[in-house]
Amino acid sequence: MRKITIFILSVLAVSACNLNLGSEKTTVSKSKSDTLVDKAIKIIEKENVEYAYPHWSKDGKKILFQSNETGNWHIYTMNEDGTNIRQITTDSSNNNFIDWSPDNSKVCFVSDRTGNEEIFVMDLSGENQEQLTFNDARDIHPYWSPDGKRIFFNSTRSDSGNFEIYEMDSHGRNIKRITYTDDNETCARLSPVGNNLIYLRNNDKGFDEVFLKNLTDSTEKQITFTESSDGWACWFPDGNSFIFSTKENDIYKLYIYDLITNTMKKISNPPFPYWDARANVSRDGKKIVFNRQIVAEKNTIGIYILLLK
Repeated sequence: MRKITIFILSVLAVSACNLNLGSEKTTVSKSKSDTLVDKAIKIIEKENVEYAYPHWSKDGKKILFQSNETGNWHIYTMNEDGTNIRQITTDSSNNNFIDWSPDNSKVCFVSDRTGNEEIFVMDLSGENQEQLTFNDARDIHPYWSPDGKRIFFNSTRSDSGNFEIYEMDSHGRNIKRITYTDDNETCARLSPVGNNLIYLRNNDKGFDEVFLKNLTDSTEKQITFTESSDGWACWFPDGNSFIFSTKENDIYKLYIYDLITNTMKKISNPPFPYWDARANVSRDGKKIVFNRQIVAEKNTIGIYILLLK
């Protein structure tokens, strides 16, 4: 079985479509204090089991996630309190890297059922599964556009063999390459406001940093400049801020980055030996669902919730 390496909300008057994507370096500072009181609520956790990549439903009452509890990766839903767990995929392959369509009627995901990682889409019931990509390369991390018409993903199909970002329509047609670099770019998500794409780029130190690209004029800007790999950036509904994970004192914690003020605020402080990662923001911007994990020979990855004021 493949092992997956587990590597906010102000209402602002400035529209996200007017964000400055110039070339100037963003200046940020991270809090050096560990005095933040941790208020995370545990929803589901089991020793040596991974419950990963949680996503809110549009009404904030259900959570879509993946788990390797059966020995293979499968896709599930549950209520926000951890009850009513329902397994969606049941075949013998690995099904993971999930995302929920904006109307919650469909799920896009990655499966190795063909012998290679390809992107599929299915109804929430698990029916009408359709393969979208057909390539010998790795096609992973699919994310829907806010209007549900496009899916962004990363693939090693380019000549370089690095991960580049692509988009396609919801039926796998009209594939278009977005990035052209010698670096690996992954986990691209389109802003709910405007035409800005947020994604990760691996730098010359081997760290993932957050970048922003305007798909209208192709300008791009590096957002984070940390001394660790940053991960899993996810938009808030206003399009002016996002949540992501980065290390403080060698522990991954959740931060909110404000693109208007170019400042970041720590919102989680996991107790040893946990890390926090893979956060997803509810449609109203008031709740965060995320992974809290113990990194070990057999990872323990739970699903937790934070309530924002």
